[in-house]
Amino acid sequence: MEVCNMKEIKKMILSLMFPVLISLPLFALAQEPIIGDIADYTASGASTGGVRSLDQRAAHLETLTGSAVEGDNWYDRVRIGGLVEVEAGYEKRKFNDPAAEDETTGDVDVAAVELDMDVRIVDHVDGHVLIKYEEGDVFLDEGFITLTGGDDLPAYLIAGRQYIPFGNFDSHFVTDPTTLMLGETNEGAVVAGYRLGDDMADLALGAFKGKVRKSGDDDTIDGYVASLTATPFEGLVFGASYTSSLAAADAFADEVTDTENMASHVAGFSAHVSLEFLDSFKFMGEYVGALERFRAGEIYDPADDKPRKPKAWNAELAFAVTDAVEITARCGGSEDGADLLPESQYGAVINWRFFDNTNLALEYLYGKFENDDHGKTHTVTAQLAVEF
Repeated sequence: MEVCNMKEIKKMILSLMFPVLISLPLFALAQEPIIGDIADYTASGASTGGVRSLDQRAAHLETLTGSAVEGDNWYDRVRIGGLVEVEAGYEKRKFNDPAAEDETTGDVDVAAVELDMDVRIVDHVDGHVLIKYEEGDVFLDEGFITLTGGDDLPAYLIAGRQYIPFGNFDSHFVTDPTTLMLGETNEGAVVAGYRLGDDMADLALGAFKGKVRKSGDDDTIDGYVASLTATPFEGLVFGASYTSSLAAADAFADEVTDTENMASHVAGFSAHVSLEFLDSFKFMGEYVGALERFRAGEIYDPADDKPRKPKAWNAELAFAVTDAVEITARCGGSEDGADLLPESQYGAVINWRFFDNTNLALEYLYGKFENDDHGKTHTVTAQLAVEF
């Protein structure tokens, strides 16, 4: 298992200097006192960086289900929102083979557009739809019905297409963390949950139909998920989750060589923690990994003669320079990630919230891959995002 060693840490510190120098004029434009409050920053508008964690989804859902029907008119029951992200990127890939020429790519385009609608049917019954444009496709990203109990019964049931409660994926970067790439799972599912101790803990259990099947099995619901998240006090969140089929994850499922003939389902485990401290800092850490090995040739390459047990980790430290400017450093990596996940990854991002619900992010990431032929990458990304 490769983690960020001292040499890489020194490089990461140097990489931090770039966004810091770029951000100096932003600090002046922000016209806010140094130092900022991390809680005020994260609550003040557009999603930081662009990665949406399950905590953020849960908070959104809690806001909706905690409100009562305000009137008899249909428009009193409807909330419409959305997100637009525009990105410009540059990447240089350096191959380990001296004979291979380095590759340089760049682009600017709309990265994502989301339009979501939440409808309060009656008290304790809500509908949610999220339509998304990404990579040239328009699709239904979420569509579910939520049933909630009252104060005397803090239980809920979510049925429909949703992100199942496996992993957390909290990040302030534009680029997805390695943990999200390995574990994020969007499926048709039924999830039941119960909030304990005035929302200090949340226990959820669910069933879903995965993207892969065991050889000889019928096409049925065969996936299960469980999660426990605790918030013992404000600023600290930690939890763990389990999925019966890690190969059902969205990006990782594309690496399965034969989705109809798996020898067996390989379960996955995730653990995460986030802590806000000293008013201006936030630490986020997460691990996602397989609990057993995939058989040789089941993932990445059918000719592979080595059993694989993929795992990924991500750690970030955010610092609110002002209430409008934040800098975050990342150190992450993976094992048995092949070309999907970098073996080591580190970098920095600066987020500037220069208007309400409007965020500008500038990110640098270095990545080194397990496959020597895949080489090393240097990536710079700028993102402008608005929420409404």
